[in-house]
Amino acid sequence: MQSNHLPPDAVLFSPCFQRDRVARWLNHTLVLIVVMGWCVRGLAADKETRGELKIGFSQVDITPPAGAIITGPGAPASTGTDDPLRARAMVVQSGDRKLAIVGVDLVKIRRDLADQAIALVTQQTGITRDAVLICPSHNHSSPLIQMQGEKATANKEYIATLPKLIADSIIQADQELQPARMSIGRALVYEGHCNRRVISKADGLVLNVWLKKLNDLKQVPQVLGSEGPIDPELWVARFDSLDGKMLGTLVNFTCHPCLHDRIKIHTWSADFPGVIAEHIAEAYGKQAVCVFTQGCSGNIEPPVMWTPDWKERSAVFAQAAVDAAKDAIPVQEPVIVDYARRDVDVPRCNAEAQRPEAITRLGWRPESFEGAKRTAESMPRTLNVPVSAARIGPFAIATNAGELFVEWGISVKKRSPFPHTVVSELTNDWVGYEPTELAFQHEGYETLAGANFVSLEGIQKLVDTSVDLLTELWKKDRKN
Repeated sequence: MQSNHLPPDAVLFSPCFQRDRVARWLNHTLVLIVVMGWCVRGLAADKETRGELKIGFSQVDITPPAGAIITGPGAPASTGTDDPLRARAMVVQSGDRKLAIVGVDLVKIRRDLADQAIALVTQQTGITRDAVLICPSHNHSSPLIQMQGEKATANKEYIATLPKLIADSIIQADQELQPARMSIGRALVYEGHCNRRVISKADGLVLNVWLKKLNDLKQVPQVLGSEGPIDPELWVARFDSLDGKMLGTLVNFTCHPCLHDRIKIHTWSADFPGVIAEHIAEAYGKQAVCVFTQGCSGNIEPPVMWTPDWKERSAVFAQAAVDAAKDAIPVQEPVIVDYARRDVDVPRCNAEAQRPEAITRLGWRPESFEGAKRTAESMPRTLNVPVSAARIGPFAIATNAGELFVEWGISVKKRSPFPHTVVSELTNDWVGYEPTELAFQHEGYETLAGANFVSLEGIQKLVDTSVDLLTELWKKDRKN
């Protein structure tokens, strides 16, 4: 009987089978080409997102007019300008992520002013609210900025102009975006700054180094050294155009800017952050803009303040910045730009529990600080405070709205997963001094209600939040 089935060799060599085989091969090849195309496009998009760095810099003059009130004791009226105050901004982009950082030569920024500036930026650029960091240098030769309220009348007309001026600096920087390369440098500076809290042997509590009684051997027979450390790191993130010309820098250092002699001469000055900017421009060209962010300097200041030779003393920091920029190491891996922000509810300080002796032991009359104490007592029991974290490649920035003690900054650096981390205090708001637990025990000026507004529990929560945000940014990259 004849079989209806073809032998195997007949099937293999039949024209129908060969046509089907070729068709299947073509289909598989076409699918493979499509998949490979997707992969290539995906890799290209990933390269654009993770690798191509763009940067733009800008600076805007924010110098107040003569006659405006200077921050600090006595609230003197300005008689003129030694060197201009500026808002120096940078916008950095990688892929679809844009980050804006603006250093302003101000003692602080109020939340309402920061929010107004950020709103203007978001309306006119593709930069989101969470990606804007407004970072005062804490310059003490700048205009008085009172807390928000009906009594905030000093410099009212000038202060009303600040949101637009700050926003303009960011908007202009965004318009200057161009491809760039990044390098990271650091100098260790041990000269020109100190921990300003020393321990009195008489009662084991702290006295601030500027207090008159500290030099009276009858009142203070002996001190037992400084309460805490300094932070010697001066960081420089350098950004160059593709042809090698410096476009600008991001600088971070931890010290109160109070070298300029505003006490006697009553003039505006950017203090040492301004001198750093001048030296960077002299060394690398007028186009090089220096964006300065202040580290955790709540208890760190120059050992000599309000001094006629302030520019010479500032040059120590400025030369360190120039050297750090010169020795900066190029970032080889793709530069990822990212950011995160949380607005955190924290308890305010227990101003009502402050003992009267906390003021009198400093050599001050109790009534000299009553107004500040009443201000603290009138604040809501819960304060809402912005906290941010950002990264530019391996360089991370954590922020806090208070004047953090240096120990908190060192703690953030230690806990951060990034290889290089800085802390920018006073960012996007101002909530007073933020001492450590030991500092509260030792008392001193910074722990007084009115100088301090946030409780120890709240300070810890703000610091922990910044570390959490840094960790989230780090893990986010590891997942991609």
